[in-house]
Amino acid sequence: MTGNIGTEEADFLELESRLGYNFTNKDLLLAALTHSTYAYESKQDKVEDNERLEFVGDGILDFVVAEVLYRKREESGEGYLSKTRSLIVCEPTLAEIAAQLNLGLYLRLGRGEEGTGGRDKASNLANAVEALFAAIYFDGGFEKAREVIQRTMEGPIDAALSGRLVFDYKSKILERAQTKGHAHVVRFDIVDERGPVHDREFTAVVFLDDEEFGRGIGSSKKQAEQIASKDALREWEKRFS
Repeated sequence: MTGNIGTEEADFLELESRLGYNFTNKDLLLAALTHSTYAYESKQDKVEDNERLEFVGDGILDFVVAEVLYRKREESGEGYLSKTRSLIVCEPTLAEIAAQLNLGLYLRLGRGEEGTGGRDKASNLANAVEALFAAIYFDGGFEKAREVIQRTMEGPIDAALSGRLVFDYKSKILERAQTKGHAHVVRFDIVDERGPVHDREFTAVVFLDDEEFGRGIGSSKKQAEQIASKDALREWEKRFS
């Protein structure tokens, strides 16, 4: 299945199985998976993109996670709850959820976005997850959306509450490089920058002893470096663990 070929209903079976939810209105599911570039290239057919659904899904996700944290941490104040929620609903977490759903396979992308690796971009994947949550809400109601979100986000929520959800990957790779038995030189470079001022996209590379060790794309230099550092940590585990 490719992004620019009309997605057949049968193609959704595995995705719906992973979500644990079957859509009655498949058009909502299609919209949730449709990037604005695909909709623009199909404007004569009046294809809806996922941006409006993403807006609603963001709000629903925030509420459901806030409610779970409120119930699980009765002794915690607003500051802790807010900080913990921001860890859980951030782009890297949602991109991880998308990877578990194999969501990149199902995205409908414009030709340019497809050609620049749009299926692997954290922002596209995270946005599609939020849009999916909204699509479930409109298709099956709030309780169904709550059920899917709680099940899907259970891992990140538990990790955040136990202190295991840490996104300072840059510090972590620097620390690993200087641990006992290792003395590596780590360098971070922004190797590409593109897009309009209001929607910039940066590509960062982590070099270990002048060898490319990780790569990441983000909407800011800091975010791109963090994503590249996470990629580098995966490579570290393969080589040195």
